[in-house]
Amino acid sequence: MEANNNKDLFEKNLKELETVVRELEGGEVSLDRMLELFERGVSLTKQCTKALDAAEQKINILIKNRDTGEMTEQSFAGMGE
Repeated sequence: MEANNNKDLFEKNLKELETVVRELEGGEVSLDRMLELFERGVSLTKQCTKALDAAEQKINILIKNRDTGEMTEQSFAGMGE
């Protein structure tokens, strides 16, 4: 259940971030509003990045052994090593 809540929160934050970006790109906001939007965008970006980092830690990649055809589990973090 927590995974669904995290996913919903991530999607909500991402959608709000997209709205913030569109408003900033619109160019018809005051400097004060731009600063407000920028600060909110930074906060949302941090929250989304934190959620993605947490998800990345949970990912396991199944790798098929070419010789035997068996599947083995390997940590996502170990893929680059």
